[in-house]
Amino acid sequence: MILRTAIQQSKILTFVVLGAFVWLLLTLFEVASTVDLMTGTTSFVGQNALGGIAGVLVLTIVLGALVVLYSEITESDPAPQSWPPSEE
Repeated sequence: MILRTAIQQSKILTFVVLGAFVWLLLTLFEVASTVDLMTGTTSFVGQNALGGIAGVLVLTIVLGALVVLYSEITESDPAPQSWPPSEE
């Protein structure tokens, strides 16, 4: 509930989070396109497949965390119960 209120009151925060998501997504595609799987793990100097795979994995986890955060913010249920409870 606190996050939802913060997003509704601060439009700049919304644009910053959206911008970070887009930037991370573009970076993920760039890293994935530069991975050369033919190098394998033979060379540990410079760009190699193991470093690229680790980068893609970390970026995917961060993007997944942003998606989960967004889904939690937009969730309307369970809403707080009204007080005092109505007797039905």
